Amino acid sequence: MRHLGITCLVSIFFLAQVARGGTLTTVFEANHDGYRIFRIPALVRAANGDLLALCEARQGGDASEIDLVVKRSEDSGTTWGPLEVVQESDDFRGEVTGTNAEITVGNPAPVVDHLDPDHPGRIWLPFTLENDRVFVTYSDDQGRTWSRRREITADVKRPGWGWYATGPVHAIQIQQGVRRGRLAVPCDHRLGEGETDSSQLSAHVILSDDHGTTWRLGAVDDTYDDPLNADETTVVELNDGRLYFSTRDQNGEAPGTRGQAWSVDGGETFAPAGETPWKYFHPAPSIIDPPVVQCSLVRAMSTSTGDPTNLILFSGPDDNGPSGKGRSDMRIRFSTDEAQTWQDGPLIHVGPAAYSDMVRIDRNAVGILFEAGDAGGKNAYERIVYSKLNIAEIPDDRK
Repeated sequence: MRHLGITCLVSIFFLAQVARGGTLTTVFEANHDGYRIFRIPALVRAANGDLLALCEARQGGDASEIDLVVKRSEDSGTTWGPLEVVQESDDFRGEVTGTNAEITVGNPAPVVDHLDPDHPGRIWLPFTLENDRVFVTYSDDQGRTWSRRREITADVKRPGWGWYATGPVHAIQIQQGVRRGRLAVPCDHRLGEGETDSSQLSAHVILSDDHGTTWRLGAVDDTYDDPLNADETTVVELNDGRLYFSTRDQNGEAPGTRGQAWSVDGGETFAPAGETPWKYFHPAPSIIDPPVVQCSLVRAMSTSTGDPTNLILFSGPDDNGPSGKGRSDMRIRFSTDEAQTWQDGPLIHVGPAAYSDMVRIDRNAVGILFEAGDAGGKNAYERIVYSKLNIAEIPDDRK
């Protein structure tokens, strides 16, 4: 096991416990259900306990014909129901001008609003059209049917921005403090005009304080020329009310492949890093060492809600794993001190692996959904798989 050396008891027990998690279950498989490839997974737990696995159902690459689809599990991921289309790309033909015959709908960033007094458990799904325009839809029946889509581009995209992505990963609802109930969606964008995008890119956040009635732009990382190219971003709420963001560094000159930043105002702004040359995002600890790829965060335990310890998980491939460099070897990293420090967790899968998402199922388990391929192969996009990780009985050795 890398990086561990002489480690604390919480590390040992965590590794042993999670290693006893369930086997991998295929949820989406290439060349099935009428699609050539499935990519970009997102995972949420509905208010009734059902798990919803969303992804892009593609006929080709990033700019091919793409629908947004979902599968449901009613038994914490042991079995999954049939594929259902949430957004059909052909339905947008009236929205897209030009001669493009292949319409791209993607970047799912779902979040469950448990605090809406009028619609408790409403699931919001921000997504993009052609990586340019931003829409939302919602479900009031645990994801079985969805509302008419609504465009929010003018409210959440600045002039001069080109390429745009929501997530792709689950969004969050703030659970404490004066901003309790706020929906916060991590996003990223590139500068550009028309159909031409520059290489200048960065992360931002979109917010709703009225349970999805209106959406607006929150924090924006406007450091387009610094050595850390913030890109696909994931977020978790800390016990002190801050938000912790982890971003993909898109081939910047900064050390490593990940950046991290905080917000002290619920995602309105990113807090100054206080380090030159970093304004907001600065390099993450070296133990967070995936290749250049999307990753995920989730809170697995919190003493503020009665759990015996604090535990935040990070999922992503391991650039130093047994398969070597590149998108392979899905590994969990974990923090027991509110993202101040991180430790290596278990390998969930040896072999090609790429994008991932996680959700807390209950006090004893977390689910992970990720892109994977066969061990020894080179294709990380053969299927999207799910595993349930057991995290109960983790000791808190900091007392």
